[in-house]
Amino acid sequence: MRKINKLALAAILSSGLLMTSCIDEQLDNPVTEPEQASAEDPGRWWIDESHMDKSVNPGDNFYMYCIGTWWKNTPLPTNVDYVDYFTNVKPTFKERVNSLTDANYQKFLSDLKWAEEGSEAAIAGQRLYDDVLAKSGLEAATTKEEVLRALGRMSAMGVSPAAWIEPFYKDGKVCLYAKYDSPVKIIDSDDEDSPGNTAQKEPSLLQMMNNDPSLQSHLVPLVGRGGTRAVPDDCLPLRYIVEGMGLDPKDIYILEYYKSQEPSMEKCERLAKLDIDDFNDNFSLDLSVEELKKRVLEYYDIDYPFISQKTRAAYDAKFAKENIANGLIYKANLGKVGLLMDEKYGSYLRAKIIADQIVPQSVKEDYQNYCEEMRATFAQRIKDNAWMSEGTKQNALEKLDAMVFNVGYPDKWISEGLPDFSTTKSPLEDIYSFRKARVNILKAIVGKSRQETAFTLVLMDDDTPLSTENAAYDPYLNAFTIFPYYILPPFYDPTQSLAINYAIFCCTIGHEMTHGFDTTGSQFDKNGYYLDGGIWASEADKAEFNRRAEQLVKCYASYDVLPDEMPGVKAEGKITVGENIADLGGMEMVYQAYLNRLKADGYTGDKLKLMKQRFFLAYAEKYRAKYGVDYVNTWVLGKGFNMPDIHSMNKERVNGVVANMDGWYDAFDITGGALYRAPADRIKIW
Repeated sequence: MRKINKLALAAILSSGLLMTSCIDEQLDNPVTEPEQASAEDPGRWWIDESHMDKSVNPGDNFYMYCIGTWWKNTPLPTNVDYVDYFTNVKPTFKERVNSLTDANYQKFLSDLKWAEEGSEAAIAGQRLYDDVLAKSGLEAATTKEEVLRALGRMSAMGVSPAAWIEPFYKDGKVCLYAKYDSPVKIIDSDDEDSPGNTAQKEPSLLQMMNNDPSLQSHLVPLVGRGGTRAVPDDCLPLRYIVEGMGLDPKDIYILEYYKSQEPSMEKCERLAKLDIDDFNDNFSLDLSVEELKKRVLEYYDIDYPFISQKTRAAYDAKFAKENIANGLIYKANLGKVGLLMDEKYGSYLRAKIIADQIVPQSVKEDYQNYCEEMRATFAQRIKDNAWMSEGTKQNALEKLDAMVFNVGYPDKWISEGLPDFSTTKSPLEDIYSFRKARVNILKAIVGKSRQETAFTLVLMDDDTPLSTENAAYDPYLNAFTIFPYYILPPFYDPTQSLAINYAIFCCTIGHEMTHGFDTTGSQFDKNGYYLDGGIWASEADKAEFNRRAEQLVKCYASYDVLPDEMPGVKAEGKITVGENIADLGGMEMVYQAYLNRLKADGYTGDKLKLMKQRFFLAYAEKYRAKYGVDYVNTWVLGKGFNMPDIHSMNKERVNGVVANMDGWYDAFDITGGALYRAPADRIKIW
């Protein structure tokens, strides 16, 4: 889906909009035989007919036929150059999420204040601080291995971690990727207790693999042999740290590091070298036991200022003295620690708040039922596919059957991963609670299957909170996630017309499901492994898929983006081909499911024709928007600091899809026009 609101579905909140009264009049060839008894659509048909421009031939420009009058009469905001109906719907989803209140979370926020010396909060913070040191075994450690395991135990109890660990899926189970994590995370050069801006985030493993799928094959286990070399000889300090955390080193992976002539290994080599060198430089086994203890205490001491105002002053003075040679004077900052805890550790807790307060269980169940309906429809379409071999069909069906649907929120929450602040009295207790909760989640999911943990794995990436205004397919998990944004009003409403629910609501399912089989998704098997051959059982099948994808590229590249304002500027067909395949495949799938539903419900004659038309009218409403030259230059052509968008513009997302669907020609009796494509030229992929 498009970033932020740029492809937000048209709003469904206006139940007072006039019902279309004369769409039947649009039938060029009305049914002449006596009408049979037919079903009635029990839902609201809210699409406003006044948005349409019936002077436009639907076969020439279906998008403008559906929303042309609204386009003409809607001014563009001067500062955005883009507007859709959803722009004006208040409150926005983000505003709804931000307005949520939760007593537990509010308790955390209320603790973000400096404690006076001798106060209950200061005493509680000091007691916890001392207790962690005592339980870690650091003071009694006599060997280097014991010192590093003590650091791991500290991390498990909430001390700033030396190893940042991320879950991923490999070999049928959840494994853990570890990289070095600097302790200096919650201090700031700003003397005020304001959040300011957090530092630029390092990319997660998932983000790195999305940019370079070859990295997946160079993740190697910490214990044992993987890739081209034995890892323990390279990174023994990490092994001892994760053992202290209570994790099995056999479940820990790092990026392989070795000198290679392969261009694809350059990035991997650089990233792996940084991780290994950082662990070995900071916790070198060449150091004495006492020197290694001092290094470990650096991690332990980073939280010292958050015990009380007195410890803050002592730490600030110490830090300033040690860094004066570099001209650096850092100050402990509660505003920053609050923001950091929320961004880096709080996504799982906030997800639970959103799920509890916004998403009804009944809606989640409805959506899961729709997902299974679409899966069954897609499976039948694969079986009926005329251009694929039986081997490829089997691979595709197995991948579809293994696909996980993350709907709304996880089916099961990990209670140990939800910090409880009801008994905490100080910022330090809250900081430790957040960090412990994350380690608890890792321990709970490691070794589990993809099906059990797919949603949790998504939420563990702090760039995809449950408040994300998006829906997304992850090829590495073979799972798609429908966040609450897309299963709540104004998107889904069980009381609205079937046509709207299928064309707007279910098309999100179909789109994301088809991403598993687009130009990128088709390169991954059912378990999320990147393969040179992908799902294709033969080179002939792969070549035919590529040929059809190229046809779609040429189809979209033939459309003028803004013919009046930017004559001759064509749509971007190559960059958008993956999304266009998902749009077309998703629509074909959902329309088939919709026809099955209409048949089962007993629609016949004119009412069946009307319901077919309403489906396509609702689909156009989904992308109702107006945009101008600046917007096209930014998002289509990628001028300035932006890369070209991988999604087509709204007009092409409608016209490019319907022009290749037999059902659209049938519904509106299209026999010619600028969009017309002969039956043999209509592109069929999935």
